[in-house]
Amino acid sequence: VTGVFLWMGYSASSGDAWESVNYIQNEMTGGWLLRGIHHWTAQLMPVLLLLHLMQVVIDGAYKAPREVNYWFGVLLLLLVLALSLTGYLLPWDQKGFWATRVATNLMNLVPFAGPEMQKLVVGGTEYGHHTLTRFFALHAGVLPGLLVLLIVGHIYLFRRHGITPAEPVIKRDAYFWPDQVFKDTVACLAVTVAVLGFVLWYHGAHLGSPADPSEPFSAARPDWYFLFLFQFLKLPFFAGDKEVWGAIYIPGIAVGFICLMPFIGRWKLGHVFNIGIIFVFLGGAGALTYLAKQEDVAGPNSATYLRGVLGDTRDARRVTALAKARGIESTALSLLKDDPKTQGARLFAQH
Repeated sequence: VTGVFLWMGYSASSGDAWESVNYIQNEMTGGWLLRGIHHWTAQLMPVLLLLHLMQVVIDGAYKAPREVNYWFGVLLLLLVLALSLTGYLLPWDQKGFWATRVATNLMNLVPFAGPEMQKLVVGGTEYGHHTLTRFFALHAGVLPGLLVLLIVGHIYLFRRHGITPAEPVIKRDAYFWPDQVFKDTVACLAVTVAVLGFVLWYHGAHLGSPADPSEPFSAARPDWYFLFLFQFLKLPFFAGDKEVWGAIYIPGIAVGFICLMPFIGRWKLGHVFNIGIIFVFLGGAGALTYLAKQEDVAGPNSATYLRGVLGDTRDARRVTALAKARGIESTALSLLKDDPKTQGARLFAQH
């Protein structure tokens, strides 16, 4: 719902995307709140789906006849991650532009069809206007459509098969009203309070400085739920031509194994094994995410990263102030390029 309202103020053009998001964020009444709710809801969705996946595995809710519904749930998680990835580019700021460039470059490693897949997604060999329009089409059209279809199928199969039967325990009868409705209401309120808390604490969602293809961004990082893979690819095992193993093969094997869990879990020992593997996966991802964060603040390249973050924050504040004071005649990037205060500091730093 928030995405539809954001769509009304957004312009999917490399010359206007940042400007339109800046308008939503700083000029449109309630725009910062709307964008903040959209952003922080997207941040919480992977967490909620991962918790749901853990519950399904622990409860054995993937066993026959619920295998297909379990696979639908895995696909829903992958689709939500794809929505986050495609949405990262849409503000057309430095962080989103360069992080997405790194991510799409990994597509080139896919065996046989990699280069063609990359060109299809990027819209050619160069990153620019067509990259943005394709990501917007995926984010606002294709992926939400698939998401709705999967949710409908997921709910249909859930209602058809019912709740996974628990161990027989003598309890009083439970009813949808008011028992389950009360639980659902409490859960929804908790998520709503969490989202609004983040929105108010961070005053919406951050908007970096306008994307500049000629100015590489040293602080480009994926969003937090992809940081584990970013750190995973830094391991020495995946240097050079072995990068394809860290970027494509091993993640593919992990997803394939998760999809095979309904068959492995048919036996009691297999079910215990599945639970253990889920915790190993999540623990490993958590450890890699922590290492990535630590390296950014205390690693050998932390000074370069922190300079990039501070520079981007400074430029974002400056261009926002310039846009408010003078308006934007051509592009926001041109405001920075023609600003003596911004360019003077850069020249001083270089020389």
